[in-house]
Amino acid sequence: MWRENCKGKCSRAADPLNAISYRIIVMMLNRARKKEESKIILVVMLVILVCALTYYNHAVLRSGTVFTHFYYIPIVLSSVWWQKKGVAVALFLSAILIASHLFLRLEAETSNDFYRAPMFLLVSIVVAVLSERLKKEEKIARAGEQRFRSLVESSLTGFSIIQDGTVVYQNHEQQKLLGSLPRPPKFTDIEHVHPDDIKKVTAFYRSIASENFTTGETDFRFYQEDTTVGKPHMRWVHCRAVAIDYQGREAVLVNMMDITKTKEMEHLLRIQDKMTSLGRVTAGIAHEIRNPLSGINLYLTTLEKIYDKEGSADKVKRIIEQLQSASHRIKSVIKRVMDFSKPTTPKFFLIDINQPIEDAYKLSSVTLRKSGIAIEKCLADNLPLILADPRMIEEVILNLMTNAAEALQQVDGLKIIEVISSKEDSNLLISVADSGPGIPQNLMGHIFDPFYTTKNGGTGIGLSISHRIIKDHGGSLSITVSKWGGAEFVIKLPLKKG
Repeated sequence: MWRENCKGKCSRAADPLNAISYRIIVMMLNRARKKEESKIILVVMLVILVCALTYYNHAVLRSGTVFTHFYYIPIVLSSVWWQKKGVAVALFLSAILIASHLFLRLEAETSNDFYRAPMFLLVSIVVAVLSERLKKEEKIARAGEQRFRSLVESSLTGFSIIQDGTVVYQNHEQQKLLGSLPRPPKFTDIEHVHPDDIKKVTAFYRSIASENFTTGETDFRFYQEDTTVGKPHMRWVHCRAVAIDYQGREAVLVNMMDITKTKEMEHLLRIQDKMTSLGRVTAGIAHEIRNPLSGINLYLTTLEKIYDKEGSADKVKRIIEQLQSASHRIKSVIKRVMDFSKPTTPKFFLIDINQPIEDAYKLSSVTLRKSGIAIEKCLADNLPLILADPRMIEEVILNLMTNAAEALQQVDGLKIIEVISSKEDSNLLISVADSGPGIPQNLMGHIFDPFYTTKNGGTGIGLSISHRIIKDHGGSLSITVSKWGGAEFVIKLPLKKG
């Protein structure tokens, strides 16, 4: 009746999807019914067979009850398939066994078979209970797997599983990011990886392929084909890999998050923070340029006066040298400002770490002194050279000094900033300390978080970027209390990068 009603409704339905759904349901019901009928037929045939064998053994051969052991086959099968309902088969066979003695072999010893009959029931009940429990556990596991799969498929993070160097599974988000299967792991597709990240990606894939791999993470850039504009589009991804067991074999679970927008925002905020810092040292830059400009004007006036006089060639030559020196000084100041203000990609050179400290000091010293802030330098001599990006180290030092200067505006007494460089074991240390009010203990754990700031009008990105720069150098940036009770930032850079 239900099927006829459904069929009538589907035939009247305007939406063809209803008819398709109906056919699928009917097909599944038919398949399930046929499968169940096959099980029933098999058990009935087994029961008839063992009963026939027992009858033949007892009535014709007049021998022992060896064939009664075959009773366990239909008993176990029915208990596994139908659980407690399968006990009925055990009851039926027990009755057959006892009846065979009561009516076919009255003279035979019946004690063994009277013991076997309860054993049939006991075995059937035990198998039925275990089967029911296993099916419940299987159902729970299947439901858990389905929930996990639904969670993974609807996640905004891309998930994929790599096994034997091949991607065997990926969710929808990963497909949008990297393309559909079959495909090789993105780590082996070096052609589309950003040239600056090829070495990092290759090393990461080697670690994944190693025998002792457990977990690892990295971020890198790659070029994704953009069908809307017809040209590749660069994407940033943060990738984490974990060793797992997948279908009984070793595999690697890879999850990727598209951080392109985050990187772009960080890039813009970084430029903004640079320009903000640059604005704070404008007075110092003006002072740096004003002095050589005044000298140039003075030298030009002197040159004009002595140009037509005899014997003035040597004086003119010295004045031109002074003009060139002043011009180079202005050019140097402008170059430092331009290098600081424009966005740069990290480029590592073997440098003296004191040099970027000196450059940051020159940019900010005049402004700080005009604000009544004393600067003390204690830079160690003969420090070993280190692989670092001098412009970025200068940016970090200048940012720390600028933050210290802002903190000292709240102080009425001693205003001092101390910069120290030293060597400790296999690391170089740079310390920037101040005599300001310091940072409360409960805020120290958040001071390097992006967008976290205690300053009015601050972006909250300066210290976060500084922390990232030092981390990219393989070092660390930490905060503690200075000897005056203010803040002290300590940069630790390893002598051997990586």
